[in-house]
Amino acid sequence: MEEIILRAKNGDESAVEQLFLCYKPLVRAYANKFYLVGGDKDDLLQEGMIGLFYAIAHYDETKGSFPAFVELCVLRQILDAVKHDNGIRQKPLANYVDLDSVQNMFSSEAHEPLEALLRKEFREKIATVAQQKLTPFERRVLLLFADGYSYDDIADITGKSYKAVDGALQRARRKLLDNI
Repeated sequence: MEEIILRAKNGDESAVEQLFLCYKPLVRAYANKFYLVGGDKDDLLQEGMIGLFYAIAHYDETKGSFPAFVELCVLRQILDAVKHDNGIRQKPLANYVDLDSVQNMFSSEAHEPLEALLRKEFREKIATVAQQKLTPFERRVLLLFADGYSYDDIADITGKSYKAVDGALQRARRKLLDNI
């Protein structure tokens, strides 16, 4: 992976494309956590991909891991877009919708006890809703997706088609959003 990162940093388009394919699920996951009034998910996905491009161009291997730097750059780019969309720089992110459903954004360690408690309660609520409202297949697909597997990988693991995996994820997401 280090070789691909180095090649991408030096302008190798195929290496950049490889990294884009590798990190697109992560970018999509972050983009799906926010909402732009008057925009759509593709706008935020595009902002996240700009953040990924920035991460590739500015990564310094002596200062930390590439995946952590990518997450930071992608999240900052998306948050900047949401802040800009709100119009006033000092205005808090009042219009965004955080759909953080399965994984913590950074680590499982919270810096504040209240934050840790809220995250724990939210995870428990998601687990309860998933257990009560999702079918076993939807739960399995959602957990595999949360673990970072691609649609194709999930289809191979479950023995179902790509379309069945996509449908299960869309239903699971809708059920979670409707019940949380």
